[in-house]
Amino acid sequence: MQFTTLTPVNVLTGFLGSGKTTLLNRWVRQASMRNTLIVINEFGDIGLDHQLITQSDEQAVVEMSSGCLCCTLRGDLSQTLQQAIAALLAEGKPAPSRVVIETTGLADPAPILQLLMTDHWLAHRFQLDSVVCCVDAANGEATLQAHRESQRQVAIADRLLITKTDLVDEARLAPLANQIASINPAAEQWQVVNGNLSPELLVGAGLFRGDSQRYQVDQWLKSASYHVHHAADYRADKPQQSSISAAVGQPTSQPTLTRHGENINAFCFCVEDPITPDALENWLDLLMSLMGEKMLRIKAIVHLTDRDEPLALHGVQHIFHPPAPLPPSSVNDRVSRFVFITQDVAPASVAQLYTFFTSSKEAL
Repeated sequence: MQFTTLTPVNVLTGFLGSGKTTLLNRWVRQASMRNTLIVINEFGDIGLDHQLITQSDEQAVVEMSSGCLCCTLRGDLSQTLQQAIAALLAEGKPAPSRVVIETTGLADPAPILQLLMTDHWLAHRFQLDSVVCCVDAANGEATLQAHRESQRQVAIADRLLITKTDLVDEARLAPLANQIASINPAAEQWQVVNGNLSPELLVGAGLFRGDSQRYQVDQWLKSASYHVHHAADYRADKPQQSSISAAVGQPTSQPTLTRHGENINAFCFCVEDPITPDALENWLDLLMSLMGEKMLRIKAIVHLTDRDEPLALHGVQHIFHPPAPLPPSSVNDRVSRFVFITQDVAPASVAQLYTFFTSSKEAL
C-alpha cells in the first residue's frame, strides 16, 4: 500500500446535539477547506451559500464560495464517493484532496472505519486520517452514562472536542474532561465555542502525513499515553492465572465503568522480542474470534522474526486493514507495541492469550 497516493479521510462523530452541525457550518466557509469533500447527512442541516456544480436525483455535489465541496450520504459510502468524484471529474474539476465524513448522532463510527479497510475501491484510494468526536459540555456526562454509542464514539476518537463550553462553568467542565480522558487517554482534547476551531487542529493523526511526506509512528500510535503491559510479565514461569477461558471477560484493573456495567479499557501491550509470524497470526485470530466485537480499535507497530522492516496494523473490532510495511528508519527500536481500546476485555486476557501461543511455540 502506497500511502503517498491515498486521499486522507476524517470522520466526524458525536451524539445528538453535540455540535457537529455547528462545527461543519464553520468548516465549509473556511478557505483552508478548499477542495475538501464533506459528506453530510442532509443538505438542510447546513445553510449553503453555494454555486451548484452538478445535481441530479442520484447525487448532488455543491461547491461553497470557499472552495469546499459538499455531498449527501445516500446509502452506501463507497457508491456515494464514487458518484461524487465522477461528477467532479465530469465537470473538469479535480478529485478532492481530503474527505470529511459526518456520522449520524446515533451511529457507531466503527462500520465506517471497517468499510475504509474492506471495500476494495475505498481501500485503494483513501486512508483514515483521524476520527473527531464532539462531546456536549452541558449534557456529555449524562449522555456517556446513558448511551453505549456515545461511549464508543469517544473511545475510538483521535481528537475530542468539548463543545458548548460557554454554557457551563469550570466545576462542570473539569469532570467531563477527566471522564473522557479516562476513556481515551491518547486523544487530543479541544474546547470549542460555536464551532470556532481551526480545521488544521483536527487533521494529521494518521500514520502518514501527506503534507510532509513522512511517517509519524509515535504520533499515530501514542503508546506512551497508555498504561503499559509487558509480555515478559506474563511469561509461563511467572505466577499467572493460566486458564484461557478464565482470562476472557475478567474485570479490568483500571476500568472506566458505564451504566451498563461494561468496561472501556485502553492500554498498550509491549513485546520486546521479534514475534514469529505464526504466533502473531494465531494470537490475533483467536482474539478476534473470542472478543472481536469488544475490540473497539487496535493499532500496532509489529516486528517479526522473518523481516527487517516493521509492520503497521490497524483493526476495528474483527476487521483488520492489510499490514503496511514501514521503513526501518521510522521507528527507534525493535519493540512491538499494540494499543488496544476494548470494551469489557482485561489486559490480562490479551496478554495471557499471547503467552499461550508463544509458550507453546517455545516448548516445541
